[in-house]
Amino acid sequence: MKIKKKPRRNRRGREEEKDRLSELPDCVLVHIMEFMDTKYAVQTCVLSKRWKDLWKHLTTLAFNTFFFNNVTNFSKFVSHVLSRRDDSISLLNLEFTRRGYAQPQPLNRLMKYAVLHNVQQLTIFINLNFKPSFEFRPYIFSCQSLTFLKLSVSSYDPSMILLPESLNMPALRSLQLESVTFTASGSDYAEPFSACHMLNSLILEGCSLQNDVKFLSLCNSNLSNLTVDGSFEAGFFQIELSTPNLSSLSVLGHNNHPFLSSCNLSFLEELTIETYGYTCFHKTELLIISWLQGLTNVKIMTVSVRALEIILQDLSKPLAASIQRPCFVQLKSLQVKKPPHADISNDRLNRALEYLLQNSPLARIDFLVTN
Repeated sequence: MKIKKKPRRNRRGREEEKDRLSELPDCVLVHIMEFMDTKYAVQTCVLSKRWKDLWKHLTTLAFNTFFFNNVTNFSKFVSHVLSRRDDSISLLNLEFTRRGYAQPQPLNRLMKYAVLHNVQQLTIFINLNFKPSFEFRPYIFSCQSLTFLKLSVSSYDPSMILLPESLNMPALRSLQLESVTFTASGSDYAEPFSACHMLNSLILEGCSLQNDVKFLSLCNSNLSNLTVDGSFEAGFFQIELSTPNLSSLSVLGHNNHPFLSSCNLSFLEELTIETYGYTCFHKTELLIISWLQGLTNVKIMTVSVRALEIILQDLSKPLAASIQRPCFVQLKSLQVKKPPHADISNDRLNRALEYLLQNSPLARIDFLVTN
């Protein structure tokens, strides 16, 4: 019996069979692993002895319950990673997503760990809709290294997450808060951001004030972009703008917060008004037209049809006669967001636009059809 010899592989074939991934230096492999969810990054430890401890050098951690069968396994995994990771390495980016019922212990431990390891970017999403109580320890609000924070809470009760009176985050540049409550002691004002000197972008969604606090003071000389997205649960309070370098303002959602300005918003160029209002509050009279006078430098304005309806409601009230008409002398573009079946007559639409544009000779009107 004649044994057939295997064909000899040429040099090119042998090179193609090489494990090119293993030829990469450790730092490159770790960088690649940081694009994975942390669960899969940790699982690379079974590949070989070389891979056993590579994940411990990650500077980005992403924990998501989507990749786990139950809460217990998820909590054990988070604890495993935090206890075995190389503590000498700073944590640059941390993402924590808890879609089911959130437990305070792993979240609080995670935040404390992040602060102790000089976290720079932190994203947290938790669900508290059916949680009767939640002990939230605000470690992150005194973090000296944090530059980006997104804290998104799914909850019908914003008071479950109480923030300190002042956020001591001197390096923070971008902040997004959803369904949290601001606190104040011995004053009608909550002033949480005055110590965040580098803050440039701020998004507030469904945030509220504790007890009888009546004003949310946004005091920050560096703030450039502000979005306030209201909700039914937030209640009534006024927002005072002490933001001389503000260039973009968006007012969205079920928003019943009158705006007051304690400074000249001379750099404000973009304004978006897509609020639905919340007319159940009697204090919301002249919700929009009462603060338009302080926005005279706007160059690009976007309004929804619902916002135009609120303007018409404001104008129908006797108090409106004492309010000076807005004067947008630099306005170049007015964009009107109009759904296909908007319930507004052309006459009412034209009246609202005439009010906005009476002193804006250079403005162009564009209609944007939305879903």
